[in-house]
Amino acid sequence: MTELPDERGERLESWKKIAAYLRRDVRTVQRWEETNGLPVHRHQRAQRPIPYAYARELDAWWTRQSEAGEVAAPRPRRKVLAIATVASLIAIAGAYVLFEILGRGAGPPAKSVAVLPFVDLSEGMVNEEFADGMTEEIIGRLNKIPGLRVPAPTSTFFYKNKQVPVANIGQSLRVAYVVDGSVRRSGERVRVAARLIRAATSDVIWSESYDRTWNDMLAVQDDIASNVAHALENSIARTD
Repeated sequence: MTELPDERGERLESWKKIAAYLRRDVRTVQRWEETNGLPVHRHQRAQRPIPYAYARELDAWWTRQSEAGEVAAPRPRRKVLAIATVASLIAIAGAYVLFEILGRGAGPPAKSVAVLPFVDLSEGMVNEEFADGMTEEIIGRLNKIPGLRVPAPTSTFFYKNKQVPVANIGQSLRVAYVVDGSVRRSGERVRVAARLIRAATSDVIWSESYDRTWNDMLAVQDDIASNVAHALENSIARTD
């Protein structure tokens, strides 16, 4: 008898939702599909297949991988996660109040940068997942630079598809610089543009575009993110 979709639990309709369910970044779950058999299905479309997964299949896979020692500590169950989330929100609220009392008026660290979600400019906007993955990859690269403060994706993705002045973003995230960019794919070519902006003045400090062949999405992300991170590190050092 064919298993009905509802018997497999919630249906997660994108890499972002699958990654959020597993509490990992998009690139990690994509790698798990390739190396660990993460149960991800595809909608077959003319442009490109769209990934989706079922919650219970992911839970069963996670249990097997945990028992085999292939993944990190087990993902908390939803009730435990909910309690942890509430506790985290309380802690964040307390920290925010303390910051408002003690740190009001203090400027952002000189070496601090927020990476905003890259915009998909491809026809039909069918490469949004690639753009999001590029954003997360650059954040991960920048986090490895000693002494550089980089807000997590959970903070910067709040500004996705929102028109907010760079100065306001800098004040809200307490960063001196902001990175934004775009992704545009045409056939088998992809162009990724990025720029570094001084938050206080909205001046563009550095910008560059990268043209690559679309043959391996993960390799393209890694290649461009490495170049962007290196250029950003040099640009920030020159403007200190």
